[in-house]
Amino acid sequence: MKNLRDALKTLLSKSYSPYLVSTLYLRLTPEARADRKYLRVFKDMVKVQKESLEKRNLDKKVFQSLLEDFEKMEEFLSDPENLKNCRGIALFSCSGKKVFIPIKLPYTYRDRLMVSVDPLVREIASIDEELGRVGVVLLDRKHVRFFLMDFENIVEFSDFLDPLATRSHRFHSGGSSLKGAQGTFKYSMPSRISAPNVVQHSMGEYRFHMRIQEEKHRLFKIANDALMEAWKENKFDKLVIGSIMEDIKEIENHLHTYLLERLMGYVSINPSTATPQSVKEGVLEFLWQKDREQEEELINQLELLEGQGLAVSGVSKVLEQLQRGNVKTLLVANGFEKPGYYCPQSHTLTLEPVCPVEGEVAYPVEDIVDEMIELALEEKAIIEMVVREDLQKRLDGVGAFLRWRV
Repeated sequence: MKNLRDALKTLLSKSYSPYLVSTLYLRLTPEARADRKYLRVFKDMVKVQKESLEKRNLDKKVFQSLLEDFEKMEEFLSDPENLKNCRGIALFSCSGKKVFIPIKLPYTYRDRLMVSVDPLVREIASIDEELGRVGVVLLDRKHVRFFLMDFENIVEFSDFLDPLATRSHRFHSGGSSLKGAQGTFKYSMPSRISAPNVVQHSMGEYRFHMRIQEEKHRLFKIANDALMEAWKENKFDKLVIGSIMEDIKEIENHLHTYLLERLMGYVSINPSTATPQSVKEGVLEFLWQKDREQEEELINQLELLEGQGLAVSGVSKVLEQLQRGNVKTLLVANGFEKPGYYCPQSHTLTLEPVCPVEGEVAYPVEDIVDEMIELALEEKAIIEMVVREDLQKRLDGVGAFLRWRV
């Protein structure tokens, strides 16, 4: 499988006329992978797409090329080895030009199968920009591990082991060193009620807990210094902290302002056993859940701005603003579909088979929402999926935040 740069270069450097290109975006989340649900979703989309293509009176060789595309895609998806280490896949195929390119994705907006004159790669560019570079630091008493994650890869840059951050004895007192920090911390305090060289155990317990606090804050300081060096070298856009320490959020008292501005939150990961792939999965799941938490705020904002003329909802109103280039953010209810029409000469989406150019013939599209997403991406709009069912009821299928008031 080619890397992202080479894959896009190959896709965008070719001319596909007179053939059409098949583009597939497919979710591969754990839920979609259960019982290979994604394969059934793909087959359902192919069935619908075939019915739509039969109505377009395509040239026989063009239609045959598309049928071969669907067969190649199904063959690729049927092999689990092709779908490892990703939560989404994009497939681009033009059998007439002998092109078939898969690209693994960290996620996709929704399942889409489309046919067009060119490969539809804008979603890839949007996801790449949206995800950016994510710095991930894992912490426990023995480790400060730093990973850098982007659209394609996750790489571990450092694993710092602090030799002083070890402790195996509890509540020791008297004239002996605390194990794990030999020669550094020695306690020898006189007793008020016993012999001169005997120390009360309560004082040893107090010092033990103070030692824990000292170790923890020294660890947080080390982590901040390491992260600042990593940020200077790599300039990551987001920061995620992974740990199983209950008081990990106290690290915020040590983080530089630059790091706090990029901090997205915390994930439960054991630094001692974590692998790059398990870290990537944990971070992507965390970011997915964080998006779900922000959905209610988006719906509340949509309802507020709609009364001010800075937002619209419903397919017809959103479609009108998309045609004007007035959509800043497009909200789509997960699973929402609606049939419509596409005018190939004027590149216009409509709900009725009427085109703006005289003599232009519109052909039906089974799901106009997929085309609306593509048009929004073309206009550099942000795509937000609304997954929560209770919030979908407050959204009329689709909604949009506008660039200017209507």
